[in-house]
Order: sequence, then C-alpha cells, then structure tokens
Amino acid sequence: MKQKIILSIFVLIFLLGLLIPNETFAISSSGGYTIQSYDINMKVNENNTFDITETIDVDFTGYNKHGIFRKIPLRNSITRLDGTKSSNRAKISNIGVNESYTISNSNGYKVLKIGDKNQTVSGRKTYIIKYNYNIGKDPLKNADELYFNLIGDEWDTSINNVTFTITMPKSFDKSKLGFSSGYKTSTDSAYVNYTVTNNTIKGSLEQQLYYGEALTVRLTLPEGYFVGASSNFDYIMLLEIGISIIFVIVAFRMWNKYGKDEVPVETVEFYPPDGLNSADIGFIYKGHSEQKDIISLLIYLANKGYLKIEECEEKSKKFKIIKVKEYDGDNEDERTFFNGLFISRDEVTKSDLYNKFYLTLQKIARNINRRENQEKIFENASLGKRIFLIIMIIIVYIFMGGLTIFKIGDPEAIIMLGALLVFPLMALYKKPSTIIIIFTSLVFLAVTFFCMSRDIYSANIYLVKYIIESICIVSLIIILGIIRKRTQYGTEMLGKIQGFKYFLETAEKPQLEELVMREPEYFYNILPYTYVLGVSNKWMKKFEDIALAAPTWYYGHVAFDYYSFNRFMDSTYSSISTAMSSSPSSSSGSGGGFSGGGSGGGGGGSW
Repeated sequence: MKQKIILSIFVLIFLLGLLIPNETFAISSSGGYTIQSYDINMKVNENNTFDITETIDVDFTGYNKHGIFRKIPLRNSITRLDGTKSSNRAKISNIGVNESYTISNSNGYKVLKIGDKNQTVSGRKTYIIKYNYNIGKDPLKNADELYFNLIGDEWDTSINNVTFTITMPKSFDKSKLGFSSGYKTSTDSAYVNYTVTNNTIKGSLEQQLYYGEALTVRLTLPEGYFVGASSNFDYIMLLEIGISIIFVIVAFRMWNKYGKDEVPVETVEFYPPDGLNSADIGFIYKGHSEQKDIISLLIYLANKGYLKIEECEEKSKKFKIIKVKEYDGDNEDERTFFNGLFISRDEVTKSDLYNKFYLTLQKIARNINRRENQEKIFENASLGKRIFLIIMIIIVYIFMGGLTIFKIGDPEAIIMLGALLVFPLMALYKKPSTIIIIFTSLVFLAVTFFCMSRDIYSANIYLVKYIIESICIVSLIIILGIIRKRTQYGTEMLGKIQGFKYFLETAEKPQLEELVMREPEYFYNILPYTYVLGVSNKWMKKFEDIALAAPTWYYGHVAFDYYSFNRFMDSTYSSISTAMSSSPSSSSGSGGGFSGGGSGGGGGGSW
C-alpha cells in the first residue's frame, strides 16, 4: 500500500510537470534584440471590438534567434483613476501574421510564436500582426469607455519610435481623451504627442519605452456609444452546470429508490457470526475486501494450529513464520493464503514475502470481491446503478476540463485530458473501491484546477463553474459509495457484526475475565477480527490487567507477558503486514488612466 501511495504521488507530480507549458521554456528571452519601431493601427468598431494591426521593426543582435513571440491577454483587470475596477474576458480572432507562426494558450495569454525553428535571423526584421480583439460589453453604468494598452508592460526589451493611429466609429469629446506612459500605475502623459482629426487620433511617444513600461489610452464616451457589443458569456457553460446538477439529482433519486439501506438491528454478540473468518467479516462489514483484512488471516490460521510466528533478534529477518501442518480446511481463500506463504518451503522471513506475497493478496481480494459475493450482501439492482454513476462522473470530468481545454486549444492540456480519463475508464472496467475512486477524483480535481488556473478558471465566473462542478463530482462519488443496498442477509449480518464490534469496544473487565475463564484462547481467537473492524488497540488495552497465557503459535525472545505481546503486535505484526503488502515499484472619469491599467497590451520577447 505504501508503494502504491508513493507511485500515485509520483504519477501526480509527473502529470503536473507535463502541464507546465513548453512555451515557458521555448520562448524565454535572453536578450539579443531591440525593437526599433512599433506602430499600432487600431480601428475601434461600434460593437466595442478592435481591429488591430501592429507593425514591429526588430533588430536582432544576438545569435541563434528564430523570431519573436507576442503575448496578447485573454483576460483583463481594469483599474481607473477614480479607484473603480472591472474585469473582462477577451476573444481574439482573425489572426494574421506576415511570417510563419504557431498559436497556443498559456497562463491567460494567446501566444503567437513567430518564426521558423529551423532558421535563425539576424539584423533588421519587420513583423506585421493583425487580429480582432473583443472585450465584450462596456462595464460602466453611466458612460462608455475606450481604455486600452496600446503597448503592454510585458515586453522584455526596449521599444523605440512608438506611433499609433486610432480610428473611432463616431464622433467623441476630445477633452475626455488622455494618455499615460511609463511603469504600471504611472499617469505621466508628458511625452505623448497626438492630434485629433474628425474621428481619428494620431500620435507618437517622444521617448523610449524600457522593460516593464507601457503606453495606454483612455477615452470617456457617452453611455450608449457602443452598440451591439457581445456579452462574451459562455452559455454552454450554463448548460454544463445544469447537466451536472441534474446528474446529482438523478443520482440521489437512484440512491433513494435502489440504494437506501434498511437500518440493521444490532444484536449483542460475544463472537463473530459462525462459519466466517476474519477476511469474510471485513468484506461483509465494509462491502469490499482490503489487504489488511486478508493479512489478518495470518493470526486466524495461527489460532487454528496451522502455523506459528517467531520473533527474530536479527534485524534483517525480524520474524519467521513456520508451517506446523498442511492446511486441511475447505475455505478457498484460507488455502490460497496458506499455500502462498509456504511455496516449496516450511519457513518464511521478511525477504521471502517482500515484493512477492502481494500477488497472493491480490488473488484473494479478487476472489472475495467478485460479483457473486457482492450479490449475496447487496441487491443486484443497486449494484447495476454504479456504472451509470461512474459514467456521470466521467461526463462532469469532461465538463470541468475537457470542453474548455479544447476551446482554448492547449495541446499539452488536451494530451493531459486523455491521460486523466484513463482513471475513470479503468473504474468502469475494474470496479475499484470507493477509496480508490475518491483518490483518482482528487488527482483529477488537483490537476484540472492547476491546468485551468493557467487560463480560464482565474476568471470569476469560471471559478464559480469549477466550484459547482467540483461539488457535483464529490456528491456523485459519495452516492457511488453508498448506493449499494444490502440484501436481507447482508442487513442481518451487518447488524450482528455491528453488535459484535460494539461489544469489543465496550466490554468490561469482569465480563472478559469470565469469557477467558471459559475459553482460555478467547482473546487470541477474537484478535484477527479486531483488525478488520478497526478496534485492535482498544481490544488489546482491555486485557492489560487480565492474566493471559501465551498463545501456542507465538515464540518471543523474552519472557511472555502482556507488554511483550503488545510490543510484538505493534512491531512484528506491523512488519509482517508491510512485507506482505509490498509490491515492486513501477518504472514509469475624465480622460487619462494608469499606464498598463486597461485592456489588451501584453508583451512579448524573442526566441
């Protein structure tokens, strides 16, 4: 189990590593270029969209440069001089570049990587970038505005000779027009020269822009200046949320009709139900068999006289399990366990079990958890509904990450989605325990949130979507774990087992002394059941002041007493359990605003 957890953590780290965009490394700049001139021609449309043409003249002075990359924001946080703030999500379309290029999404930006990886450039090179930028409806209530970063503050080099042309769709009050340049939050407009002719604004920046500096325009317009702007609202998102919520409602109704258990009647039991070993009790109590339940068969078989356990003083060995006689019972799982211990040998130590005995445990678990046994304690109709719940979980998984990933076109994320879907698809095939499903779900939630935080989920509405769908998935997983309705036999046996567990937890000393008096081996015969019911520590503690004879199957290297045996169970039995369950690791206002405070802009660099 420990190795599986480590492997799972390694897989999670590996998956998260894959999500780190390659662009981060491929487009990082190391200098070697300057921008000699930067011209922005911006046509503002009546629906609050902008047709932008950027002409960038670059001088490459470094070696092994292939071109430039341009980062255009997909979301914007707006800060005004009066302290008001707003945000928007941008849509970018009609992209055109005069050179070969690739498009990707990374950390909230549309990234245009311009150039050829097989060719290097040097000297002067001119790039022309065209695109339509749509920021949706204007957020102001009593006015409209043009608030745009003509040049963003994320270029990693100096920019010379900045010029701009802004063509407005209608007339405007030029007294409401202002510019700012410099580092973020600067309001300096001293170096911006511009003229207004009819609806066109032309100007230039009479100084160089350094790394981290921006040029911003803000024009306050009358309310209703922009007409027909799209909301940029994703109505498919509402559909996805609605379907996810409907799934939860349907799943709850399925549970209420097919999976709601009758309340078991607990009866006081001093012994486990007849004819059932400790692994059987664990299966009936939990609804599935776990490795620790099966390992308890070691003590169960020892009590039956088939083997004994000897403590070793050598640290390398720790313990020795010795065969006393051949197994002659008729229980298939007990026989498999016994034969798995003593394959062509009569004694086994830690090294004989380590990374080997787990195969025996898996074989027994498959046999105990098979459908035939499930149907003895759970209604067949309720078991059949689990597959529908798993399908619902997969669909909500896709809603949370898949459709959005495909919308933004992130290649790494698309590959990651396919890898992550392996988990729920395996759940359909192998029907794992609820714990495994919960773990894989948490892996998916963590990776999906990491991936989406790079782009879409940082917008508030998508974060709300993510939270709602996370709640839906958790709800579906909970229902998946409880939808199995017990049969009459399963309910009756659960009542007896719960009554037995209650006795183990609450039994008083006089009562236990009487039971030990009648049956000297009572403590040891009950011991394996306490492990599968999770009350072993309480059970051991109750016998601290009760005289016990040493079990026939235990050999220690010190004189027997309660404390030496308790130490044995804490140390040696724990070491045995670790060795048995180990498995080999896999190799696998007015005019003006803050500089950089508007929409658009972004930046870029060389590669």
